[in-house]
Amino acid sequence: VVISEGCVTQGDSSDASEGGKEIDLTAGSSLVLTHKIKLVPSGFGSGSGSCGCEADFAALRERLERLEREVSSLREKCGGPEGGCCTSKESKGAGCSIKTETDECPNECSDQGRCVDGKCVCFPGFSGPDCSESDCPGNCNDKGRCINGQCVCDPGFTGPDCSENSCPGNCNNQGQCVNGKCVCSEGFSGPSCSDQSCPGNCNNKGRCINGQCLCNPGFTGPDCSKRSCPDNCNNRGRCVNGQCECESGFTGPSCSDESCPGNCNSRGRCVNGECVCDEGFGGPDCLEITCPNDCTDRGKCVDGRCECESGFTGEDCSQVSCPGNCNSRGRCVNGQCVCDDGFSGSDCSEKACPNNCSNRGKCVNGKCVCEVGFAGQDCSAKGCPGNCNSKGRCVKGKCVCRRGFKGPDCSQCEDGMTGPNCDT
Repeated sequence: VVISEGCVTQGDSSDASEGGKEIDLTAGSSLVLTHKIKLVPSGFGSGSGSCGCEADFAALRERLERLEREVSSLREKCGGPEGGCCTSKESKGAGCSIKTETDECPNECSDQGRCVDGKCVCFPGFSGPDCSESDCPGNCNDKGRCINGQCVCDPGFTGPDCSENSCPGNCNNQGQCVNGKCVCSEGFSGPSCSDQSCPGNCNNKGRCINGQCLCNPGFTGPDCSKRSCPDNCNNRGRCVNGQCECESGFTGPSCSDESCPGNCNSRGRCVNGECVCDEGFGGPDCLEITCPNDCTDRGKCVDGRCECESGFTGEDCSQVSCPGNCNSRGRCVNGQCVCDDGFSGSDCSEKACPNNCSNRGKCVNGKCVCEVGFAGQDCSAKGCPGNCNSKGRCVKGKCVCRRGFKGPDCSQCEDGMTGPNCDT
């Protein structure tokens, strides 16, 4: 018999010294069976908190009675000499002198009754020719024991026929038992509804402690459903979806930093509320484009470029300018043009002549007009009279005339020749 834990007194039930008593079940017989039984004090398990002890002890008493009957039966069958059992099935008693009834009961009454004159006298809770039928509904569905026509269910089952799954602690009267599981009332949770629950189960973003949510970092609210902001935005802004919307004059993830005008327009850093602008930008909000070296105070800064005053040039107006900027035909050095080859003049606007005509002529549109007595592209050679009138070559100041011409300047025809080309 399985006795519920709550129905057993404290201590080792096998120790006869703790209120237990060893009883001789059939005193004075030649065969004695003993069993240590720990009896529960009178009144234990009664009342509103009985825990079902009456049924357990009823089953125990029934088993003891059955044990006594079995012992009596054994004593009748085993009455032979020197305690041996009778060899004949028809003998019993001391000296095997008593003849037994020949009628036997079906299936030995299924161990649930006594055989009397070939018929089973069933124990309470059983019936049928062989006492195999239980008087309990559904024979307790093999999930309990039938005692006096009532099911004593095994742990985990309940109901008149033990067909229903039971719930731990009967859900502590704070929920309903459905298919062996507690459906807790609002405000309670846990397998037995013994725990106080939190709103929304803290939305899996915190822990429920004594009915209140202890939220994980980054979440807040009674049910931990709201995103929290760092340092609660330092009371300098509003927390919206976990991000701080800072008041004017403050910035940063927690609104702890002083802000700058226009947030420096992403062209500088905000330090203690003032913009430290990147190179090329200026102004209180770094919105202005600056010029190199502030144009050296020799010009105006327009859209990041210097418009230099007259007489100055360069990216920062630091250089002295040249007339006409040398017309892109030379370099301006200290305010004077150093002209490229082929050009001359204060502003390099004039075409230059080779070797400056050797100072023996004038440069006109890039060509030398040589003085009398000089010739050549740069007037470096001695000239011939009339430049040989284009009818000969000037060699060392003398004309070497072409065929048909003669004279110091090749202006005359040779003897016997006439015509414009002296060829007739």
